[in-house]
Amino acid sequence: MKTTPNAMLSIAMLASAIALAPAVQAESYVFNSRKSEVRFTYAMGVLTQRGRFSQVEGDLQFDERAPEKSRVFAKIATASIETGQPIVDDELKGANFFNAKASPTVTFRSQSVKPIAPDAALITGDITVNGITKPVTLDVKVTAHEDPALKYSKGSKKFVGTTKISRSAFKMDSYPDMVGDEIAIEIDAIVRPKK
Repeated sequence: MKTTPNAMLSIAMLASAIALAPAVQAESYVFNSRKSEVRFTYAMGVLTQRGRFSQVEGDLQFDERAPEKSRVFAKIATASIETGQPIVDDELKGANFFNAKASPTVTFRSQSVKPIAPDAALITGDITVNGITKPVTLDVKVTAHEDPALKYSKGSKKFVGTTKISRSAFKMDSYPDMVGDEIAIEIDAIVRPKK
């Protein structure tokens, strides 16, 4: 079958249109600071102790068509730690643990994303605690989170990531006979489209 000049022109025009079409880019989101926190749990003897960081900020570059290209960065103010026990809070902010004065933030910066489900992925990155950086993998879910009653929530998503770290790896090894070494961490954030 012969290709007519008109057909060849149409094919060329279609190819040019495809080449010139803007690439689909990841959408940018920022953490809603009023609706985001980082929770943690650890063993103290036979008890499970809990706490949280209330000041969390960050951003998410989320690509639904190519989730492996997504990126996330989170920053936590160490002085915002809360356990419900002021004496414990003061100890955790001190030099034996988070050393909030010398290291005012904990950060996580992703390096790679491995999708494991339509709304879930394993995100490997670097966490910096007490001035020490180590690799860690977050088990993450990103789901839609819109509240029709709140206009600002349009397009928002819920971001939940969990992981575990060894506190001794970050020079937080005081009271080894009382406090467990493994710390379970959960980032619970609402992210909204960046304007």
